[in-house]
Amino acid sequence: MVTVLAVGTLALAGCGASSAEPVPAVSNPVAGQVANGILKGHTITYAADGGTTQDAQMKAFFTPFADASGVKINQDSPQTLAKIKAQVQSKNFQWDFISGVADTVARNCGTLFEKLDMSKIDTSNVADGLLGGTECGVPSIAYAMMAVYSSDAFGGNGPQSWADFFNVQKFPGTRAMYSGDGVIDSATVQAAAIAAGWDGKTPFTADWATRGLDQIEKIKDSIAFYSTGAQAQQMLESGEAKIGAVWNGRALAAEKNGKQLTPVWNDWISIVDRFAIIKGTPNAEIAYYAINYALGAEQQAKWTELSGYSPVNKNAQPKIDDVTKKYITTTPERAATSVPVALDFWKNADDVAPLQDRWSSIVAGG
Repeated sequence: MVTVLAVGTLALAGCGASSAEPVPAVSNPVAGQVANGILKGHTITYAADGGTTQDAQMKAFFTPFADASGVKINQDSPQTLAKIKAQVQSKNFQWDFISGVADTVARNCGTLFEKLDMSKIDTSNVADGLLGGTECGVPSIAYAMMAVYSSDAFGGNGPQSWADFFNVQKFPGTRAMYSGDGVIDSATVQAAAIAAGWDGKTPFTADWATRGLDQIEKIKDSIAFYSTGAQAQQMLESGEAKIGAVWNGRALAAEKNGKQLTPVWNDWISIVDRFAIIKGTPNAEIAYYAINYALGAEQQAKWTELSGYSPVNKNAQPKIDDVTKKYITTTPERAATSVPVALDFWKNADDVAPLQDRWSSIVAGG
């Protein structure tokens, strides 16, 4: 069955100077629209995390943008903070704009990423709760860090909360959990803090982060850490993990491959990756055009149809099947049970630095 959901809420080229006419300044932007041929003769490079997600972004956003505007758009992956630092320091820009984790963008706002001129991006129809937290980014991907469990293993009696997720006596079995790929993961630590008693409606603090790390360390012998979404999906599909703290898009992909899973929506962690412009790139104006285009309702509907991730434009009406609908996050019902990533805490490097060593030790098995 296919339904129409109305939501409520490669080649890599360097970024050298172009011989084309100067880029016209963005004026009176309307999300999803760009003047025909306005960027002809120019080139821009986008970097993200690769895989099927970036493929979907290119098909839904940036290939149509290139066709309409006349710009040549190249892509690269994976985007990493180390490479961004090197480019900013050397002023040798291989990338112009990225999609990245919100707290990383926020911690490096103004140093590695441009503070955005919001008069150049139409965010009037961005779904409720997705804006804010940093001056350097606007929503690129809205998704969940959520608990899921194998329906075959637990039937209808699986874990119903983060406290249950961390209760290995009542719910035995291996848990899949994100390693952060070397960096402490805000969503995972907040989920563990909820299990330790944190009320997600109250401010998140270093004390709660420490208690979250305590929870993770207590059950580390029952955790299989993954570093990529593909690994998380494989763990669920193979049965290596009966329970997972995973991104909703990967749980959806596992279900579409035949694995029967039950999502747990109590206190799911709402994550919003951000489009951000590399600090100092000479192609910043083109990036504004590209980002504004990606936020259109039509573009966001196509994105959801291709990726299974939720649209960030509240007027998008993607045509999706019932399995995909099961994992959509940007509806009023889902918003009511969500806990956002606490950017006010995680963007402060002084708060995060003392926690990083302990996180690394836990993930390494120390």
